[in-house]
Amino acid sequence: MKKLFIPVIIFIMSFEFLSFICTKLELFLFNEEPKYSYEEKFLHDWIELDNDGIVWHKKNYETRHMKRCFDVLYKTNNVGARDNINYFKNEKKKSIILIGDSFAEGPGVELDKIFAKIVEKKTGKKVLNFGNSGTEPKTQLVRFLKYNKEYNFDEMIYFFLPQNDYSEKINKNNFKQNISSNTEKKINLNMLKYSISDFLARFTYTYNFFRTASYILNINFKYGYSDISYFYKIKENINYTFNYLERIITEKKIKSYIILIPTIYDINNFQKSRINYKNLYWYKKITELSYRNNVTLIDLMDYIDFNKKADYFHSCDGHWSEYGNNFAAEVFMKNYNKINN
Repeated sequence: MKKLFIPVIIFIMSFEFLSFICTKLELFLFNEEPKYSYEEKFLHDWIELDNDGIVWHKKNYETRHMKRCFDVLYKTNNVGARDNINYFKNEKKKSIILIGDSFAEGPGVELDKIFAKIVEKKTGKKVLNFGNSGTEPKTQLVRFLKYNKEYNFDEMIYFFLPQNDYSEKINKNNFKQNISSNTEKKINLNMLKYSISDFLARFTYTYNFFRTASYILNINFKYGYSDISYFYKIKENINYTFNYLERIITEKKIKSYIILIPTIYDINNFQKSRINYKNLYWYKKITELSYRNNVTLIDLMDYIDFNKKADYFHSCDGHWSEYGNNFAAEVFMKNYNKINN
């Protein structure tokens, strides 16, 4: 054992040095610099409960979000939305309202590069960004009913994230009871894999080699996503959630768009799995809901370039990168222009 120790250490050091050289020369597909630190800064200090008991942002607030792969300043406006423009009641010019969770907030991306701001520039209409992390249709309905009559908007964009937008009908144990023990083991195993990869990403250049190699070899992991997210199958919770979604859509008879957001795990599973999620109950129900209410349904999975799938998301976070925000906005605008031209 002792005889192997020194050669192994030499090999690891040599490989790290070689990876350092390749990173500096940008020979890998991914050439990120390690931070040599676990330091992160984001206390979610801009979040509070509003008068309705629903999580929302503090008004006119500023906070910093720093992770391994980004460092961004967040600011909110007079109503608590992540925006540099204030929202006023009964404005003469009609706007677009955006409802969603953290993907609408745009974590880790500068304000002018997030979906809402890109769409605002392309349409010439103000986008009222009421996206807030930790919310789903049930809680979003409460906020929508509050702002529905206060602001002058004639179009709605709704972000639906299958990964965590489903609500439990009975109690919080339902979800766990419906996940097989085998799936739970897979999730725990991949949490360990994430911890290892996170350590390598923070402290080594070798991580760039592994990430490049796995990308080239198309090595994907299912992360226990065989029956959740885009492959969710609990009908009771699906019906319960979509009831709230439909109430949001039908509360005000305006032109509406539902955008379905796949995570990197959904994309990986879609490539590897034999299951066509469009044949699953949830997808049929949301398609029916959209058709019944004359809503445009946009499934971003239909537009993914699988050769660039890693580019859509932060390397240290599951949310859209700048590239991902721009991609989503461009897909939306293609559909928007078809309808409005």
